[in-house]
Amino acid sequence: MATHLPTSLPPSTTTHHLSSNKSTIFLNPRINFLHNFNPNKPIKFSTNSYRITTRGGFTDQDEEEEEEICSFEEAVSLFNKRDYYKCHDVLETLWNNSEDQKRTLVHGILQCSVGFHHLFNQNHKGAMMELGEGVCKLRKLNFENGPFHRFEKEISAVLEFVYETQLENAACSENECVAMDQSEESYQLLGKYAAGERLYHLEIDRNWNAFIVFCPEKYKDPPIIKIPVLDASEEHFIALE
Repeated sequence: MATHLPTSLPPSTTTHHLSSNKSTIFLNPRINFLHNFNPNKPIKFSTNSYRITTRGGFTDQDEEEEEEICSFEEAVSLFNKRDYYKCHDVLETLWNNSEDQKRTLVHGILQCSVGFHHLFNQNHKGAMMELGEGVCKLRKLNFENGPFHRFEKEISAVLEFVYETQLENAACSENECVAMDQSEESYQLLGKYAAGERLYHLEIDRNWNAFIVFCPEKYKDPPIIKIPVLDASEEHFIALE
């Protein structure tokens, strides 16, 4: 079944700018680090870049009309704008009307969207579990190239980033760390650490690339990773038939 999200909005948050010249915490080549960023030239953009929005109080007729105009391209646009809640709504409609490979793909992307919603709303356990489920569904489709293959790899890198930074934050004992195998049990165990604390921040570089930054107030050069972008069209979606 599709994953349902709470209807309440997250508290107002402030989007930060990158102020360090480099970050070298994790040596995973899939994790990107910014260089030569000038903190003296602030970027102006909405502080609600990843605020989650809802449809609001539509009537039944409004709901039916909105469902009719839902498209894969609309979902892609919302995901890439980091409007994860509304993206979830559109994907859920597509998921209910899809079959076979399309249904699996849509469900996987939907769970990734829910994962990012959780990540930016201090639900770290939920983020890891939803991103993990999403990656599993994307892998089932065995993409070897193309936009969905790249998306799967980028989501996998983010999941690994969140997992590793959660380990770092938990500062677990050697015995506990050995038991951490990126299983559902380990996600649940890690999720109890810093639950409800805002560990992950959204930051934008001067090229408008969005990054997840871990505890910028804790590290001089905080670990960061680029937020995945889904570079797929309606044609790519239709080709799955």
